[in-house]
Amino acid sequence: MEEVDILIVGAGPVGLLAAYCLARYGLTTHIIEQSDRSKQTLFGRAAMIAPRTLEMLEQLDLVDPLLQTGFVVRGQVHYDKNGQRADVTRYASSNITDTFYDFLLLCRQKYTEDVIHDGYKRVSGQSVHYGTQLLDYTINTSSASGNDYKVHSTLRTPCGTETYVKSRYIIGCDGARSLVRSLSGIPFEGSKTNHHFIRIDGIVRTNMPAARSGVVGIESVSHGSVLWACLDHHITRIGFAFPEDLWTEKGANLSQEDVIEEAKKALQPFTLEFESVDWWTAYSVGQRLAATYRAKERVLIVGDAAHTHSSAAAQGMNTGVHDAVNLSWKLAGCIKGWLTDAVLDSYSTERRHIAEKIIEQDTIVATLTAGGVPEQYRNDPTFDRSKVLTELYKRNQALNSGIGVSYLADGCTIMDDQKLSSRRVFPGERAPDVLVQNPGMRVPVRLFTLFKNNGKFTMLLMCGNPMKTAKALRAWSEFLGGSSSHIRYQADLFQHLSIMLKSNEYSSVMENLGMKDFGQAFYDIDGSAHARYGVGDDEAAVLILRPDGTIGCICPLPDTDTIVRYFAGFLKVNKSDNPTPSKANEDWNDQNTGEVDVEVPDG
Repeated sequence: MEEVDILIVGAGPVGLLAAYCLARYGLTTHIIEQSDRSKQTLFGRAAMIAPRTLEMLEQLDLVDPLLQTGFVVRGQVHYDKNGQRADVTRYASSNITDTFYDFLLLCRQKYTEDVIHDGYKRVSGQSVHYGTQLLDYTINTSSASGNDYKVHSTLRTPCGTETYVKSRYIIGCDGARSLVRSLSGIPFEGSKTNHHFIRIDGIVRTNMPAARSGVVGIESVSHGSVLWACLDHHITRIGFAFPEDLWTEKGANLSQEDVIEEAKKALQPFTLEFESVDWWTAYSVGQRLAATYRAKERVLIVGDAAHTHSSAAAQGMNTGVHDAVNLSWKLAGCIKGWLTDAVLDSYSTERRHIAEKIIEQDTIVATLTAGGVPEQYRNDPTFDRSKVLTELYKRNQALNSGIGVSYLADGCTIMDDQKLSSRRVFPGERAPDVLVQNPGMRVPVRLFTLFKNNGKFTMLLMCGNPMKTAKALRAWSEFLGGSSSHIRYQADLFQHLSIMLKSNEYSSVMENLGMKDFGQAFYDIDGSAHARYGVGDDEAAVLILRPDGTIGCICPLPDTDTIVRYFAGFLKVNKSDNPTPSKANEDWNDQNTGEVDVEVPDG
């Protein structure tokens, strides 16, 4: 019987990413997918990759091939029912700020899966077990060990034989009809609506202006708010609401010809012809949310297995990716014995709260997109569907782009009890990406390219102007050499960066800091990085960034007690009495000061 750290059920983009992250962090995985890849519908499905998702994929070394494949979208075009351009902002492709990924990437799910799968094979040496189905699992509660292989799963292979896998945990990434969720007894609460949406991908011809400009919205007389999206490989996706009376008539007998005919009607007054069709789907709209994302201690659910909603705001895959990134580092740390179980519990708390917000938005957006009137507006004589939809997208732009997703302080890995003089960032928020310079180099580099998501906490030292913060920096150096320092933890959990607010014209890092550089050091020559983080030139602070890029804690120097309390709250590992000397603590004067080069005569 095979033994692995984690069995992952479902190999869509979310399951693949969970497997990739966990393998990247050094854990063993076994990932299964009940569909036969050779018979699976390869095209269609999720296509929009949001800015924050792109940032996450970059820090996981996965974004570059997607950028080479997808269709980049900035802004949008909108047409009213008469085919006239309208000044309307509806999609997450507009007004994206505070990121260098200020665009949407439209790339069909097949290509996203291929990139992640290739990454998984590269880091693990393993591949997905396609055509393999989970039949059941049990949890052995008799074992006294906290980290043994308690989950016993029965699988059916493509040839019909049964096989067994033991794992420490099982993750359900198996979609809205999740067997893992069902076997675990997790309630999946919510409801369905009478709305039905169509999505169809193909190569098309049209007389609509700006047809290859990216994202286009069209107000249809009969088919709600129509989505027109330019995808990879010259493909266009058209999405619209299917008329209820026609759905009642056609239902399960709906054909591709029916869908094409309705697409032509939806696009009026513009013309539409399909040269080819790659994929189409018809689906009913509903919103459901799992009561918890963790059950029986060893079972976790992710993505559509945990939450479902319409594709109106294109949040399905993006939310699932964020689930996987949030979960993976926590699960890895618990399996390695580094993190307390409360950290793993925080996955459900944090991510379910975000799903609640998305579903709250979707219940309104899906109704409006289908051409209906949401319940809260039915008695409003001033109701204007287009206006309400536009305002709703504007209000939720930060949520839909992912840039504004934040988590509440929980006293665990997010602690909010320290303040800088100017609060520009807060614990629980995504750490902003900023521009800095390498020593001597006048070409700026992005902060996010300097630290990767490798399962470690990033200790980001914002030095201010070292001439003004020398006292605070000395306190930091003394802390690093002391017995309470985080570097004494016997775990490979930390990576370090320093940013100085100073000219990069001359001098050395060591001289500017007054100590050995704390990890890699960079220059903030115009003060923009410090300003974005709310650190003045006469201040120094350490920002602790979780592996998923979330700010965990902000520690103004010379106070270091906050750092001690922060890690003491959730780290299980012991500290060493005799740690390996840190580069940041070495006394640069305690070295040999000379050498003798004696030439030895031949012979």
